[in-house]
Amino acid sequence: MRRLTSNHALSVVALSVLVPALTLTMMLTQTTSATAASPTVRQEAQMFPLSSVRVLDGYFSAAVAANRSYLLAHDPDRLLSPFLREAGLEPKAPSYGNWEGSGLDGHTAGHYLSALAFMIASGSDTPDGEFRKRLDYMLAELEHCQRASGDGYIGGVPGSRELWREVSSGHIDAHGFGINGKWVPWYNLHKTFAGLRDAYLVAGSEKAREILVRYGKWCTHLVSNLDEDQMQNMLRAEHGGMNEVMADIFAITKDEEFLGVARRFNHKEVLDPLLAKIDRLTGMHANTQIPKVIGLERIAALSGDEKVHVGARFFWETVTQHRSVAFGGNSVSEHFNDPHDFSRVVEHREGPETCNTYNMLRLTEQLFASEPQAAYADYYERALYNHILAAINPRTAGYVYFTPLRPDHYRVYSQPEQAFWCCVGSGMENPGKYGQFIYARGKDGIYVNLFIASELTVSDNVTLHQETAFPDEPRTRLCMTLKEPSTFTLHLRHPVWANEGDFVVHVNGKPIVISSQPSSYVEIRREWKDGDVVDVELPMRTTVEPLPDGSLWSAIMHGPILLAAPSETQDLVGLRADDSRMGHIANGPLTPLDRVPVLIGTDENVSAHVKPDVEAGPMHFRIMDIVEPDDAEGVKLVPFYRLHDSRYQMYWQVTTEERYKERRERLAAQEHAKAAFLSATLDSVAIGEQQPEVEHQFVGEGTETGVHQGRRWRHGEWFQYTLNTKGEQKVDLVVTYWGGDSGRRFDILANQNPLASVELSGTEPDQFMVKRYSIPTSLLNAAPDGQLTIKFVATQWVAGGIYDVRLMKPDVAIKP
Repeated sequence: MRRLTSNHALSVVALSVLVPALTLTMMLTQTTSATAASPTVRQEAQMFPLSSVRVLDGYFSAAVAANRSYLLAHDPDRLLSPFLREAGLEPKAPSYGNWEGSGLDGHTAGHYLSALAFMIASGSDTPDGEFRKRLDYMLAELEHCQRASGDGYIGGVPGSRELWREVSSGHIDAHGFGINGKWVPWYNLHKTFAGLRDAYLVAGSEKAREILVRYGKWCTHLVSNLDEDQMQNMLRAEHGGMNEVMADIFAITKDEEFLGVARRFNHKEVLDPLLAKIDRLTGMHANTQIPKVIGLERIAALSGDEKVHVGARFFWETVTQHRSVAFGGNSVSEHFNDPHDFSRVVEHREGPETCNTYNMLRLTEQLFASEPQAAYADYYERALYNHILAAINPRTAGYVYFTPLRPDHYRVYSQPEQAFWCCVGSGMENPGKYGQFIYARGKDGIYVNLFIASELTVSDNVTLHQETAFPDEPRTRLCMTLKEPSTFTLHLRHPVWANEGDFVVHVNGKPIVISSQPSSYVEIRREWKDGDVVDVELPMRTTVEPLPDGSLWSAIMHGPILLAAPSETQDLVGLRADDSRMGHIANGPLTPLDRVPVLIGTDENVSAHVKPDVEAGPMHFRIMDIVEPDDAEGVKLVPFYRLHDSRYQMYWQVTTEERYKERRERLAAQEHAKAAFLSATLDSVAIGEQQPEVEHQFVGEGTETGVHQGRRWRHGEWFQYTLNTKGEQKVDLVVTYWGGDSGRRFDILANQNPLASVELSGTEPDQFMVKRYSIPTSLLNAAPDGQLTIKFVATQWVAGGIYDVRLMKPDVAIKP
């Protein structure tokens, strides 16, 4: 991604500027802003309210329609059930299952409130106002729960009362995804806080404001009992953007106590290095960290703290420029990878998570408001089209969790009332916000950030209508409707993908002489009159973009649009996810990497072989003459955001003929070994990763996790996982250690029976070592439903570090 530059607002040759009949100040005061009452100190630009923007017909509107049907499929009473239960009231319907019934009870309701608010404000409610009815009904029920609780609390966390009594008293046993045995309770509550905030600020519900403020006071009272060490210990567990929502309550109420609590929710272990411009993100759970930084920037905007703002901007630059892939996403299996090694990102079936990009766009919006620079809009456009829009299926409504980069793999879609993953929650919110960033209000005019067919109501006097079929056509037209002439500046983004000199602007048919560079804004200041038309030419070119690690893997872009090759539609196992705990993962067979096409050439000449497929229509291409294995008709390419229900290839190895032959032989051997290894694996745990550890019923005391040599470890006083033998009668426990660890002794138990005693004494420095432990037949026969709980118990110092735990069939070769 392009670095931020200082030349973000380059002037055009001046047109005559006449005395305005209506000043910009008057224009802006005629449109009610959701944050107008907020004491924002640092704000150079402001997003228009969603109610001021209408997204018109096109691919975005099709996704909005799909989202409408998905939202209508849910039963508000079932979403509310955990809240009534925890308030001591009788639920009106049974709770949903999946994540809603396995410890994260109630988290979806907050997302649902936000989604309803966004759809209402953006004009996407049903004709009979069903979304408004549902919003009002849910708020009334939540208020009933809050009054029954008596202290301002609302939440669906199982065992809420006992949990929060323990936390308030300072009894806190926290790790990355749990507090006192509860699955990320603050993360859960954050969704309700955010839903109430959006119901007030976006949908205008005064009842939501009342509930939110009482909720904030409950939170303030609870954490007032904790000292700083206890607070920071608690923040080890994922807690969403609690710093952001508490700052938002301060902005709403002007009560400084809430801003103080917001600062207390700043997780110093993660945020302090960012303030010092140090990147320690590798191995961290990605979407745990991004909301913390959103809150950091919100606090900066409200307090004017420049150092805090710089820390948030450093994070954004680090993630977008060094840790993101072509479609704007980041991470593998939910965690930040080493920016110098994207091999696991390419190979893994669990690619970047949609929630990450949802939150990166929210951070981008805030940073743009502080510094309206085109680089923010360049990233936003890329991520919006290629990840957010791509993550909803407009034909059979469903949302995507992981988007694999692995060639010839596929994505899984949620089904209403079946799946309640985090990416279902954020997925519900995205379509109502498509109009969020198309325009922004500057101090002297209007920013046009995105080229999407839409209509902006600036004020009672000024309306801007954007007519475009972008990206099918490389141009857009802006039509002005004014009751009276008005002088203001129109800031047109010259996107990073448009060459200098190719970006052409006409006003009322006459060319404007401009001097601009890619990733900047062209400023047109004049007296605008009714009927004025601005035409913008947006010539796109095909480019090849390597991964940030400089490896041979590259993506093909046309302008800001990622192109991908559709592949087979067979073996799409679990394409429509059921209600299983890990149904969001595309668990179908992996195509060996030695069997996927490669491109013979260099990044510099590949684009010359990407030819328009005129017969297929706009934005259709074929790669000709450089594909191995050879295909006389070339390989078809389409915009990734339009590709669904299919395997695909978005990343290609670009290599020479000689290296291709060597690569194929080497990969064939590696893929054969991996296939044999995976075939022999009965069950395994991805150590230190939230979803796999939760799935395997992780518990422990005094545990920590981290990254060494690019692999995650865990150690502690004791910890355990439950794995499935799949009914096998000969099973080995296989554990991976770091050979350089020393001074550690611990026992391994299987269903509380001693299995092995381990001493790590540094005998194999500088390498990983794998040990097998045969499971006695008597233990296998006694294992209930084939379940084996493997427990590591320290006898000297700590148990671990453990890098991998799996049950395997014996007599299969393994490597560290």
